[in-house]
Amino acid sequence: MITKKEREVAPNHVNRVCAETQVVGDTVTNSDMRIDGSYEGNIISSGRLVIGETGQYKGAVQCRFLDVWGRYTGTVEASDVVSFKTGAIFDGEVRTAKLMMELGVVFNGNCTMQEDLRPKLEQS
Repeated sequence: MITKKEREVAPNHVNRVCAETQVVGDTVTNSDMRIDGSYEGNIISSGRLVIGETGQYKGAVQCRFLDVWGRYTGTVEASDVVSFKTGAIFDGEVRTAKLMMELGVVFNGNCTMQEDLRPKLEQS
């Protein structure tokens, strides 16, 4: 028998690092994450990682989706899509199945595109 609590739809859980906040350390999460402050460390997420316009990230990421509006320095392995938005600055290495890049992005690095990343990341 399904209880009332089991029928309720859980809200979209998003971890957030607000502007003017500095985080140093590693994070493992099954939820989405947004960084508008400064984050230095490694992130493993089975969801979406967003680096906002004021966000600065330095480290290594494994995720499903990555959207970058701010500054990203490091490596990323995304099983689905990496998207760089106008104004983004990237220094590092990308491994992903799909890459999207708008005009006005500064991209200094390497990109390797391979379709078979999802099974590898899901096994981690």
